[in-house]
Amino acid sequence: MFELQYFLIGIIQGVTEFLPISSSGHLVLFAKLTNWEDQGLFTDIAVHFGTLFAVIVYLRKDIYYLLSNIFQFRIFEDQIIFKLILSTLPAIILGYFIYDYVSLYFRSIQLIAISSIVFAIILFFADKISIEAKSWQNITYTEALLIGLLQVLAFIPGASRAGVTITAARFLGYDRLNAARFSMLLSIPIIFASMMLSLINVFNEEQVVVNFYQSFSAALVAFITALLSIIFLMRFIKQANFNIFIIYRIILGIILLIVNV
Repeated sequence: MFELQYFLIGIIQGVTEFLPISSSGHLVLFAKLTNWEDQGLFTDIAVHFGTLFAVIVYLRKDIYYLLSNIFQFRIFEDQIIFKLILSTLPAIILGYFIYDYVSLYFRSIQLIAISSIVFAIILFFADKISIEAKSWQNITYTEALLIGLLQVLAFIPGASRAGVTITAARFLGYDRLNAARFSMLLSIPIIFASMMLSLINVFNEEQVVVNFYQSFSAALVAFITALLSIIFLMRFIKQANFNIFIIYRIILGIILLIVNV
């Protein structure tokens, strides 16, 4: 049962991190439905590392492009690195102050259900309204800041960080592939910051439970499932819209509301 818990956590984290269906919401729901002991901060860091490594592997060409601009002193040409930083700062700054509060008080099943439905409906309209096809490399400072400000809504369990950023990008006229790619690029510093915050909390705890084998297994499962999820998402939205994820979120929200009555 103990190993099964870590295996399932790795799957949930990996599958839901980059799909617009909320990873935090599913993890909170998983904890409440199973009533298993908390896996601990060390495992949280491990599964986040797994998903971080997955998105880095998938976006290796984009990351190489960004890094080459830095090392070849071309960062002032397209200025995309500054726009990514601007888009990331609001969530990192706010997250530092409210992370613990949200983790303690924003975990109700009803909240997850309502936010899942509401943000799914907003994504539906964003996906239908958007008719332009802009590339993420051409994002403006104003658009980057707006997406970054809206990204803080992802602290609400059930909202989905990927869902919020993709929704914002679609409203701004970016096609599905570019919206998803920019969302994944933004996830890299966000996941890294979350890992660092968890690491700080580990050092602040008097007793830390470290299960290397289980945590490594969870990280490996998270990496594999996250990479497969990213590949599936990017191939899927080449030919289809986000309706399958929208329908899933609405059905999940309705079921949770009924069960929670």
